[in-house]
Amino acid sequence: MFEGGVSNAEIARAVGVCDESVRRCRRVWEQDGASGLRRRAATGRPPKLDDTQVEMVRAALEQGAQAHGFEADLWTLERVGAVVTRATGVVLSRASVWRLLTGRLRMEPATARAAGGRAGRVGDRPLDRARVAAHQEGAVNTHACIVFLDESGVSLLPQIRRAYWPRWRTPLLRHRLNWKRASMAGALGYHSTDPDRGARLCFHLKPGSYTARLIEVLEQVKVFHRGERVVLVWDGLSAHWSRAMRAWVAGQDWLSLERLPAYAPELNPVELLWPWLKKCELANLDANPRLPWSFLAHTSLTIRPPHPPNLRKDQ
Repeated sequence: MFEGGVSNAEIARAVGVCDESVRRCRRVWEQDGASGLRRRAATGRPPKLDDTQVEMVRAALEQGAQAHGFEADLWTLERVGAVVTRATGVVLSRASVWRLLTGRLRMEPATARAAGGRAGRVGDRPLDRARVAAHQEGAVNTHACIVFLDESGVSLLPQIRRAYWPRWRTPLLRHRLNWKRASMAGALGYHSTDPDRGARLCFHLKPGSYTARLIEVLEQVKVFHRGERVVLVWDGLSAHWSRAMRAWVAGQDWLSLERLPAYAPELNPVELLWPWLKKCELANLDANPRLPWSFLAHTSLTIRPPHPPNLRKDQ
């Protein structure tokens, strides 16, 4: 095509690459001729899979994930590694599977974008952890439980996930579900002066949205903590600080509310819980007392004692 005088733009459209790649190849062709465009032999360690095995893996992947016994027709690194082992008998690490997919198989991550994003998650100003520490001091003085609360929504629609797929072929996840929605609230806390009790986690689930129904959630929190004093820490959602909410809290001697700094999801351990509940296999894990503590520890908050009994460094 270079010898025929075809323009760079026409070559780029015909081959399916960008103009800069064509210009780079043209410079090499002008200097070294056609021999300079030939692919050079790879150096370093020989690949674990030969060309025949790679084609076997390609054919297996094109059958789809469900053909190999997986529930959803999406490819992940773990699933591809399992298929490679079944087809060729070769065990590859996650890094080797990724290089195989993006290199010799010319596959790439295909991710669908959600309709909108949550505000204030990128480029936020520094967070005021000192304020949260002050709330903890007050809880210690009153021998109260420190409880973090957050709400989220779930529906029957499948979660959007990343999967590996051939380039220019976006995977489609077909389903027959509808947008039946439920709301759930999670309250995760611990006793400020008696951490031997361990962290405690409770859920509240209802159809539809909460709107003005958050008071019934707090009534369930009271039952869950058996009337003990509670310092409740949550964000600045308007429903959290409405007139009705403040009027109800004024008559509750067991409860005091504290507000998280603006745009500070990483200070609320329940925010860390929702991805595990929706996108990871949390429902399939055995009950483990360390798990609630791990969500609390990953908020970078100072917890007394620094290493609770069931989450010590030596365990």
